[in-house]
Amino acid sequence: MKNKLAIFTLMLIFLPAITFSQQGAASLRDFVGLINQSYHPGIVSYFERAKDELAKQKETDAVRNIEIFLSGAFGSGFLYNDARGNLYVITNNHVVSQAHTLSITFERADGSKRKVENLRIIATDVDADLALLAVPAGGERPFVTQGLTLLTRQIEEGEDVFSAGFPGLGVTPLWQFGRGMVSNASARFPRSLDDQTLIGPFIQHTAQVDAGNSGGPLLTVARNVPSGYSVAGINTLRATSRQAANFAIPVATLQPFITSALNPRPETFRAALDQRLAKFVEGFEGNSVYSHVSEFLSAICIGENAEYAFEEMWDNAGRQVTRAFIKKCEESIVGAMGIAIAWTIEESIKGKGNFTAAIKEVTGAGEEYTVVFTINGKDVNSVWIREYGNWRIKTFGTAATGDTDRLAKRQAERDAAANLRLESDFSISAGYSNLYDKSNFALYLNMDLSYFGLKLNYVDSDFWALGFYIGYNFPIPIKTIAITPNMRFGFDYQKDTEWDAFKEIEFMAIGPAIAAMAQFGLKVATSYLPGVFFAANMQYNLNWHTIGFHDEKFENPMKKALTFSAGYAF
Repeated sequence: MKNKLAIFTLMLIFLPAITFSQQGAASLRDFVGLINQSYHPGIVSYFERAKDELAKQKETDAVRNIEIFLSGAFGSGFLYNDARGNLYVITNNHVVSQAHTLSITFERADGSKRKVENLRIIATDVDADLALLAVPAGGERPFVTQGLTLLTRQIEEGEDVFSAGFPGLGVTPLWQFGRGMVSNASARFPRSLDDQTLIGPFIQHTAQVDAGNSGGPLLTVARNVPSGYSVAGINTLRATSRQAANFAIPVATLQPFITSALNPRPETFRAALDQRLAKFVEGFEGNSVYSHVSEFLSAICIGENAEYAFEEMWDNAGRQVTRAFIKKCEESIVGAMGIAIAWTIEESIKGKGNFTAAIKEVTGAGEEYTVVFTINGKDVNSVWIREYGNWRIKTFGTAATGDTDRLAKRQAERDAAANLRLESDFSISAGYSNLYDKSNFALYLNMDLSYFGLKLNYVDSDFWALGFYIGYNFPIPIKTIAITPNMRFGFDYQKDTEWDAFKEIEFMAIGPAIAAMAQFGLKVATSYLPGVFFAANMQYNLNWHTIGFHDEKFENPMKKALTFSAGYAF
């Protein structure tokens, strides 16, 4: 658990808010709020248990990191109302993409606050990084009943602009109002070093933007409006390698998104699904698809399958997958959980060679459809839902089913395996042996320490054999029972009065009876008796003094033994 949770160090930026402008800031605070999100209960419960386990281990830093994570990520957003007067919050998609529930808090200069709970996501646009949230009619309300106005003209380069929001001072969000100017009214640039597809346009400006400002407005001065400002864009990016190069999504991109979100057309849902499915199938190429699949998972799918998938991935995936998971954690722990779920999906559907996929059947209506794919020659069922205006996977095949009973079953399997002591490095056992030609009954004692062991066959003071061996176990767990074939190779030292008497008669100046030894056996354990096992083995000896000249003269060595015993594994 400790090693697994070490990867969850939160990537927080500790930057002070050092530049403020007081023009209009007091009234503007009523329109711009701090958005907080909480995570799916499935994710929260896992980290709560992890925190308790780390607390027992005195891992205070790790506990603190989990507490910070569970307190929820934050960003900024601003009020907007439609023509009918309904109140909404506009922000970035990445501010709300991990959320199960959302709230927004407005704070005035005197410290008074208004917190609006249970914001409902109306729509998101992943590509444009936009989100529209509905303010509920009941409960606590904002200080104002109307939102900011949107700029209706083209912003100009050199024009003064203002940023507003709640960047973090450490892990504490603080109000910040900054001033700058537009340095590029229509900036476009490649998506990444690996992807030269141009994205934009953005408004590039110099007003302060820090971690936590995402989703807050980029403003221009406006007369005859309550706030004194109009929204020119939404702050969403900053260039870390440039001085004061910040980027906002312009209103020209925002306005069509709002119109589409507030006026959904159900007759277009199926066409949008078909486009989404085509894009999903196109990504099935090469011998790995988990990164591609993770982009299509719904928040419901991630929340319901995260814990099980993470355990499966961390125990069984290769280094490349765990590295991808860790890298994603720097951006989004919930997104990283999506990587784990997508990996379990890949493992459940992969065959030999590269992936192939095709759509076989689509059935359903409204905002939920069942889609059957043919992947690597086999049919795979899935359920797709329209989540926040985007078609995403709810369940997929046998891997992402949302079956919470799997966790209980897995834990039961772990408990049973622990009770079976399959990984025990130390055990002791006792029983009896039939030494065949030597004796029908001998006391048997055995001690195993990792791969090495000692054993004793004791008849009486006239004959006993002490053996040292190297052993190999091959455990086969079957639910609550484990059958463990084993083999051992070593040497027996035999204290044999018959051999000693023979040497004296023959005047042989040689040492005691020593034999090369091989054992083949079987152990049986049950989880109902933790640590207890029963064993049987057959031993064969190759006594050097029985080879060659002395075979006919000394006919009663210990050549083989059948042993039955019971023991305890620690």
